[in-house]
Amino acid sequence: MLTPNHVVIAAKAVLFVGAASAVTLMLGPFQGLEEAFGLSDKAAHALAFGGLTAMAFLAFPKMRRNDLAIAAILLGASAEIAQLFAHRSASFTDFAADVAGIAVVYLASHIEAVRRDARERGAMRFSDISAQRQRRRRRKSSVVMPAAGPTESETAHGSFASRAAARFPREA
Repeated sequence: MLTPNHVVIAAKAVLFVGAASAVTLMLGPFQGLEEAFGLSDKAAHALAFGGLTAMAFLAFPKMRRNDLAIAAILLGASAEIAQLFAHRSASFTDFAADVAGIAVVYLASHIEAVRRDARERGAMRFSDISAQRQRRRRRKSSVVMPAAGPTESETAHGSFASRAAARFPREA
């Protein structure tokens, strides 16, 4: 039976093979190989880094997309710097093509979130939606430590346990 975990494992394998292939093609003696497939150098860079970014999004579902996109951009920059030492031509336009491929996949990955917001909060401004999300994040992340003794509300209304016991008596 196919499960989402199987897809994640397959995406990790494809990501590993794709990254190894991209590094080999960018640093090895294979300059001009993309023309055999009818691609320009820039289109090959954009497709390679867009594909790697898409696989990274699938392979690491618990990581933030922002972090994965930044890692892909850093990989593109380091590939161009490494080309300087591999006696290849490093180019800022190749890096720009890498970033363009990453940006297309990154922006496309946000389509479902925008669709959900349009369904649930269609009349709200994006700034209001963002403020709601920040309040919810703060509420989730704030941990309240219980006081050592009963609080004012517990003494006035009884403790939670006593209120629950009164509301839901045990059946004997």
